[in-house]
Amino acid sequence: MLQRRDPHNSKEDDVAESSPLSTNNLTTAAANHPSSLSYRKRCQLLINDSAGFRHSHRFLLLFAMAAIIILYFILNPIDLISNTSKNNAKSNHPPILYGHVHMAKTGGTSLNGIIANKFDNVCGHKGYSYDAYNDNEQAKANNEAVVLSGGTLWSRSRVNPRIMETIGYENCDYVSHELKWSFWTDHFGNGKFHGVNMELHVPCRNRIEHLMSMCNYEEHGRQGDEHLPTKHKIACNAKTDEELFNSVKQCFLYLDRYDHAMLEQFDVKCFSFHNQFTNYIDHMSTILSHRRFESTPYVKRETNDVRNKENECIWSNPEVMAKVDKFLFDTVPYYQFCDRCMGSENEIAK
Repeated sequence: MLQRRDPHNSKEDDVAESSPLSTNNLTTAAANHPSSLSYRKRCQLLINDSAGFRHSHRFLLLFAMAAIIILYFILNPIDLISNTSKNNAKSNHPPILYGHVHMAKTGGTSLNGIIANKFDNVCGHKGYSYDAYNDNEQAKANNEAVVLSGGTLWSRSRVNPRIMETIGYENCDYVSHELKWSFWTDHFGNGKFHGVNMELHVPCRNRIEHLMSMCNYEEHGRQGDEHLPTKHKIACNAKTDEELFNSVKQCFLYLDRYDHAMLEQFDVKCFSFHNQFTNYIDHMSTILSHRRFESTPYVKRETNDVRNKENECIWSNPEVMAKVDKFLFDTVPYYQFCDRCMGSENEIAK
């Protein structure tokens, strides 16, 4: 039977309200005297219990996540730094490598030097980016063009190929070399170099002009009149074609730096000898990273004397010129490549 609560008897309310409204007190009170709590206080008890559980659960979750992250950093600091460095390095390099096939007597010595002086990560037989600035400053101090000798004389403008091999090509975006064509296939063919493909650039020049420039090159170790290095001449007055063509072949210089086999392993492009110091450099400036400092003006590295066309009989003998031009095209793969490439979609820096 329900009993009416005496409104004049406030003893029960005084006991409940005299102590702080805490979860422990309320819980204890509810357990011992469930009927002694008012409806409002019982609701407050439920709310406080639920909020306390949520706060406790959230704290434990955050603590566990923080512990996992800290543990991962402790166990893998080297991998994290290494991966970050690799990602940063990749962003500074073009997606492929570029190779300059330095054909003799096509201006490649100066081209290599200029590109090394302008751009980073250039690795060339005739100059590297890392010391191109001071190398050119030294040439400027001499107040004259630098004459590069052949043979076994090496310098910062003519790097020993063995040293190049020792250095390696891992930090190169652009490689310039003047070795036999197999150098390219052995090192970089079919993307074998760390899985990175290479695009080769071949300079092309008028065949007769190129031939006469090769003839003008002083052959070291061959002594002529007055014990000076001798130069070759075309036998324009040859009695037979065989004699004429033999005189042509005497002028050949390292034409084996190109071979059609390169086309099977590389994307091979061509560019004009006449545009290499303008359009070609502009083309590469959109690909390679510019150096912070550039030494100007660039001092040319000479490997040939100035030609005197009046001493070249081929220009006054059209019939001889036509025979020689056909002979060059028929027998030299390099000239065949240039004939097909120039004017096609594979010509760059037009």
